[in-house]
Amino acid sequence: MLTRMKLTFGRVAMILLAFSVVGCAPATVQDKKVVQMSYVGTLADGSEFGRSEKDKPLEFLVGARKIIPALEKQLLGMKVGDKKKITIKAADAYGEYDKGALKEFPKSMFPQGSTFAVGERFIVQTPNGPYPIKISEVKPTTVVVDFNHPLAGKDLTFDVQIMLIRNATKDELAELNPPAPGSAAGSSGGQAPGGGQAPAGGQADAGQSPQQK
Repeated sequence: MLTRMKLTFGRVAMILLAFSVVGCAPATVQDKKVVQMSYVGTLADGSEFGRSEKDKPLEFLVGARKIIPALEKQLLGMKVGDKKKITIKAADAYGEYDKGALKEFPKSMFPQGSTFAVGERFIVQTPNGPYPIKISEVKPTTVVVDFNHPLAGKDLTFDVQIMLIRNATKDELAELNPPAPGSAAGSSGGQAPGGGQAPAGGQADAGQSPQQK
């Protein structure tokens, strides 16, 4: 009798332990979770193009396209404390360098007092937020502007660590279903690791006058 009771208690204890382990399974990076991640971004030559601030990791909602989609995909399944080195090819990051993104504009389109030199950077306002452009050639009355993203054509490596994973709030989940263009609600743009606009790729619209950076 005593032996049977011991066996019974033993089985109950194992069942309870199994439920406990399942119930306490660590959260993983997955769709509709809010993630905080520290990162250092480097190029193929080892130079650094960006990093998260100390004690202020990058926070994003998985599925909201706030970071490079190819990078987000590589984060799925990671747990708090996990570290990983991830390399994203140029085509899956900010796109290949596109010579068709070089456009010529009269200098009069730029703010009065602007200085024009090869490599000079300006900021143009787009529907998705500010976008960086660069002067690639200066002519007597015009300039050739490079609308490629500064990281276009470059493979990007991210050394990441997951710092926090939590459930998204109702308001945060609303980001997954943004209002249609022209609706009363506004829209907001995010930044990807390295300081680029998310999602990766694309070019700016030259409809507004640039501001010198």
